[in-house]
Amino acid sequence: MNKKTIFRNLALATTILVVTTSAYCATYVYISNIEDADITAYELTAGASPHLTSVGRFPAGKFVMPMAVTPDNKNLYASVRSKPFSLYMYQIDQANGQLKWTGAIPLPDSMVSVSTDKTGKWLLATSFGGHNNSVNQIQANGYVNPVPTEAFPSGGKNPHAIVFDQSNKFVYVPQLGTDEIKIHTFNASQAKPLSETASSVALQKQQGPRHIVISADNKFAYVITEMTGEVVVFSRDIKTGALTQIQAVSSLPSDSKLVPGRPRPPTGSPEATAFDDSNMIFCAEIKLTPNGKFLYTSERTKSTLSGFEVDTQTGKVKYLFTTPTEEMPRGFNVDPSGQFLVATGQKSDKVSLYSINQSSGELALIERVPGGKGANWVTFVKTK
Repeated sequence: MNKKTIFRNLALATTILVVTTSAYCATYVYISNIEDADITAYELTAGASPHLTSVGRFPAGKFVMPMAVTPDNKNLYASVRSKPFSLYMYQIDQANGQLKWTGAIPLPDSMVSVSTDKTGKWLLATSFGGHNNSVNQIQANGYVNPVPTEAFPSGGKNPHAIVFDQSNKFVYVPQLGTDEIKIHTFNASQAKPLSETASSVALQKQQGPRHIVISADNKFAYVITEMTGEVVVFSRDIKTGALTQIQAVSSLPSDSKLVPGRPRPPTGSPEATAFDDSNMIFCAEIKLTPNGKFLYTSERTKSTLSGFEVDTQTGKVKYLFTTPTEEMPRGFNVDPSGQFLVATGQKSDKVSLYSINQSSGELALIERVPGGKGANWVTFVKTK
């Protein structure tokens, strides 16, 4: 075999390797749409010309909202918050990102947040209006057992998120209505893994703790307060899971004329339709970049995203900017690479793709693509 043949074969092998790798390594974005009762899916292409390419739309129930994915990125679950309350289950096609519906099971209430543990064996959920938590076992094939292993009161009022720490040993449940965060212990090897008893940490009255994120090093927790628009920073005791507040910073610009909000009725209820929040702070989501350097929040009344710089040693944050985004941004998320942010609007039919400046944290709008009606939850999946 001469040198020319050898180099030609090497080039061919390299091309095959690149094509094969790209075919099986992709980043997909899933967005649940309340009004359209479906989930829109996109492939996120990086490189010189980042772009969101539609993968398809997949039916779900009306008021489909929070979603969760198993750690192996092979199964997606979506909570339907209209009656009959249910969990829709899908398999994720690793080659093209399409969703294959595998069934639906009943949920005990209208669940505002769902999470899978890091073993992929358990699905946890919490209900804003029902004030309760539930635990269901996940089978090896991704199917969720329809009968809860556990179901008990949340211990507070209006829980809005249920989130694991990085060790899989603690679960945090912000209680928006009682201004506290419940801290449960978790043991994936037990028949009833989630402790019903919980310790708690109190926030100020009428702050309304909504969502929480845990730093990758497990040392800090960050909470967005719905009614005062603050990022509340806590240090974590890694052994006990206890939280100690170390900072509270407004996510609003200094010239904001919004006033503190008040508790809102459950989404979809008649009371929610008549609720006037036109001049109230209405914060929603909070996310960290994977490297922990930047943090972002959303506010729905003025339809904005705010960015913060994070001191990874102390955990404290520094407000950087606020920028307009899609109307009523209930949901947004940062991609697994930390290079992009995708934002939706509950009153927008577009989806925004931003690049994240790796030095400054600034967001630069790349494009807006067609989306669904009532878009809210944004979930990323990176296939291998």
